[in-house]
Parts: sequence; structure tokens; C-alpha cells
Amino acid sequence: MSYTSFVLGLLVYRQFPPFKEIAYMLPRIIDYFAIFGISLLAKIAFQQKNQLAKDNEQLRIASIELAKKTQLQERTRISREIHDSVGHTLTSALAGLQTAAHAIEKNNYAIAKDMINRTKEYIHNGLDDVRSSVQLLHEHVLDQPFIPELIKLIDETKRQTQVEITCEIDAALPELLPIVEITIYRALQEGLTNGIRHGCSTHFEFSLTHRDGQIRFILSNNGKVPSQFVHGFGLKAMNERVKEIGGELTILNERAAVGVALDISIPIQTKR
Repeated sequence: MSYTSFVLGLLVYRQFPPFKEIAYMLPRIIDYFAIFGISLLAKIAFQQKNQLAKDNEQLRIASIELAKKTQLQERTRISREIHDSVGHTLTSALAGLQTAAHAIEKNNYAIAKDMINRTKEYIHNGLDDVRSSVQLLHEHVLDQPFIPELIKLIDETKRQTQVEITCEIDAALPELLPIVEITIYRALQEGLTNGIRHGCSTHFEFSLTHRDGQIRFILSNNGKVPSQFVHGFGLKAMNERVKEIGGELTILNERAAVGVALDISIPIQTKR
């Protein structure tokens, strides 16, 4: 630019070409650059407008996709909660009625009446559990402290289904995030339900410990193993829950003659 200005200044000083011969061209040159500048600005504004419209459209599409994804996740979460809570209640109630029916066949009417009353009470508790599940859909937390809730679930299952459950729960567990607590609770609930309903299990062993930054969940039973092991809705939902919090679910003894074990490892995530 400096060199060009120097040359132009020299030409003007030498009057080459004479100014009077090019004076009529100056207005046209000014018009050209003015129109060129305005056109360039209009082009930039038009491009920016188109880009903004594209960005808005992409944002609209992304918002629709996010809404669909959120809706699908919520539906999945609702179906999990209903399956876990209602499924466990109905399975336990069915086991109680079967026990009562067997007692009636043996003319043990007192035992039958007792089991029917227990089943009635358990169904009432199940209704409360359904209401709690609806609340969980919004809060994602347990109603009571974590370990007492686990023990309550185990005791109620033992009392209603007459199965044996031995448990080992580490009393020194750290205070976990609500989503981790509900994942463990639902895994235990689903594991007991599947063992009773599909495996006809009569004995369970449950342990919940922590070591090396991991929560270790193991639930084993003495039930029968199907010839073809199929991951139904409950196991799929359990696996999804565990993966969502960074954990890993392993099903052991899939090919053994007797018994299935659920082995879950979850990185410790504590409340802050």
C-alpha cells in the first residue's frame, strides 16, 4: 500500500496522465466502489440471515429430538419402576396363595388362613409400594434410610414367600447417591422376584460390600436354570440401570445345573 501510494503520488506530481483528462472518470469510480461495497454488505447480511435460519432449524430439530429422547427415557423409567415394584408384590402374593392352597389340600386351615391374611396384608403393602414408586418417579429416592429399606424388603419377602434369605450388608457403607441406592434396591427386588418366579428358588444369599472404590452386590440362589437363558424385561432394565451409573452386571452360573448369581460392581458415588 505504501509503494502504491508512492507511485500514485509521483504520477500526480508529474501530472501523468493530466488530471483534466481523467477527472470525468472519478465519479464513476466512486459509484463503482460505493455499489460494490453496498452489494458486498448485502451479500454478507444475506449469508448471515441464511446461516441463522439454518442454525434455528437445526436447533428446532435438536429440541424435538431431545424432547423425544427425554420422553422415551421417562417412559422407560416408569416401566422399570412399575415392573420392579408391582412384579415383586404380585410374585410374593402368588407364592403366599400357593402356600395357602397347599395347606387347604392338607386340611391345615389355620395355616391357610394365616397365609391368606399375610397375603392380604402384603397386597396392601404392595399398593403402598406402588404409590411410593410413583413418588420415586419424581424424586428418585427411597422413602427410608437405605440399609433399613433393604432389610425391610428381605424380611417382607421371607415372611410372605417362606423362602430363606441370608444376607451380609456392610454396615460401613458410605452414604451413596440416591440414584445408586435405588439401583441397588431395585436390583435386589428384581433378583428375588426372578429367582422365586422363574427359578422356583427356596434359598438366597445376598451380600453388599465395598472395597477399592467399588460397591459389590452379589445375590445367588438355589433355583433351577433354564436350558436357554433369556434376558427378559426385568434383567434388561436392571442392566440399563447399572450401566447408567457406570456399573457392570454379570450373571454367573448360566450353564450350571442349579443356581444363578447376580454380580454387580458399581463405582462408589457419594453425596457431597
